[in-house]
Amino acid sequence: MLTILKTTYLESSRKFHQIILGLLAASVIFSYCVDLGTDLKTMIFYLVLLCGCFAFDLFYAKYSQRAEYYSGIYVYKVFVFIGGMIAGCFIGALPIPVLVMFIIYAILMICESVLLNDVYDIMLTYRDYFFLTTMLALAAILPYRDMFDKAIAILLLVGGVFLFMVVHLLRQITIQSMIYMDRQYTNIFFKNLDVEEENTALVDMQTRLEEVNETINYQRIQLNDALSDLKKRSAETSALIDITQYFTSTFDLTESMDFMIQSLVKLKDANICCFLIEKDVCLNEELIFEAYTDKNYGRERLKKETYQIFQDFKKSGSREPMIICDNYDQFLPYFERRGCCITALPAYEQDELYGVLIISGEKYDFFYSGYDFYKTTLGNFTTAMIKDRLYLTTEDMAKKDGLTKIYNRIYFNQVYPDMLQAAKDNNGTISVLMLDIDHFKNVNDTYGHLAGDEAIRSVARSDWEVAKKYGGMAVRFGGEEFLLILQDTPLEKAKEIAAELHERIRTTTIHFEDYEININTSLGVANYPSTVQDTELTLDRSDKAMYYGKTHGRGRIIVDGVDNIDP
Repeated sequence: MLTILKTTYLESSRKFHQIILGLLAASVIFSYCVDLGTDLKTMIFYLVLLCGCFAFDLFYAKYSQRAEYYSGIYVYKVFVFIGGMIAGCFIGALPIPVLVMFIIYAILMICESVLLNDVYDIMLTYRDYFFLTTMLALAAILPYRDMFDKAIAILLLVGGVFLFMVVHLLRQITIQSMIYMDRQYTNIFFKNLDVEEENTALVDMQTRLEEVNETINYQRIQLNDALSDLKKRSAETSALIDITQYFTSTFDLTESMDFMIQSLVKLKDANICCFLIEKDVCLNEELIFEAYTDKNYGRERLKKETYQIFQDFKKSGSREPMIICDNYDQFLPYFERRGCCITALPAYEQDELYGVLIISGEKYDFFYSGYDFYKTTLGNFTTAMIKDRLYLTTEDMAKKDGLTKIYNRIYFNQVYPDMLQAAKDNNGTISVLMLDIDHFKNVNDTYGHLAGDEAIRSVARSDWEVAKKYGGMAVRFGGEEFLLILQDTPLEKAKEIAAELHERIRTTTIHFEDYEININTSLGVANYPSTVQDTELTLDRSDKAMYYGKTHGRGRIIVDGVDNIDP
């Protein structure tokens, strides 16, 4: 540090030296011009000396950065300058004021050599300082040697010794000061290094702590997200278990659909959830549609748009969920005004599309966790639907006639007593229509038994369609005999229905191979309590009315107790 300070001082003092040299040169010239005792030779000598010193400063400024010029170069200027002053004494004397200026400058350079002794590796000894001070004393005495006696000369020499002692003391103080300051600087330097290392370590530790803190915060966020996801998954799993248990507890497809929709709405906080199943999927003769919406209007519009989406899934064959507002080209008024968080999921049984589930929520992250839960729910529903269909098919086979697919006599015998009891307990009515195909044997004999089977299926179809229209029950009673049971239907209405059924059968042409076959029936009608007061006799009285028609011209409708039938 001291070396740097000294070097900085020397760099900044060069111009100062050049200014002093210029002032000294000006004083020499001035003393000559005003005739203060300086002759021409003396002026020229001292100007040459000063110019040499000035050239040394320029040379030093140019090469001071080169190491080979560092060692001892400055002290040469001091010796040359003082030696030049001594040599000048033999050429001519300078005026006392000018000489004093030269002496002061020489003392300045001696002091600088002392201060800069260790900077440029100047190896000055006590002898060197003695020579310098002695030479400076001579330079001060010699020009005016004639003016002093021996006592004054001795005094001047003593003054030179004193100057030497002062310079020596200055050198010792400087050296000790430099040693002390170097030690202090070294201690401070290493303390600063330790502090910097500690600061660096603290900064590194702080950085690591910040990184650890960020990692902990990130892990905390991840843990919270994981816990939130775990809660959601747990709720979804619980809901799936409940839905699956409900599926296994019932064979009613509509009830299963409704329970699934309500569970999804409750779990997911959905504002729309609807499920559509195509007809003839699970013995359902009509399309089934169940829906929840937070608005009480637009159910038919919702059903229509859902069926439209179902048809488009059917055409495309896609199995992936579809965000309606992003992927749907057609305008869907109901869905369009509910926002974009509406997704349709196709329901497949193997490779056959049978339905579509549409669900919507108002939250922007409603489907953030994906669609796996909904796909799993649909998969469980599909499994339950297959189970229901198997059960219902088995049950249907037990209830219905294998040829005609309407109810058989066995099932009729099971439920008919309950119908009669209900009519009796509730003071209601029940109408029984029995019909028999006229000349059925001729159909078999003429066209074959397969044609006869087709004729039976045709009559059963007409019976079933009329029963469905009026909320009745169509039954194949045996062979070519059929029943139509109408609950809560008065006699007059039953007669109208009987006429409609009779006409439908009569006008229906049966196409078998290349033949067109037309058949007719005899039909008997009995009603409790209009024609029969005992419910147990209603079936028998309709049979007798039908038999009366067959024996009195066939192709007729006979009403029990009205068309000449004795009670």
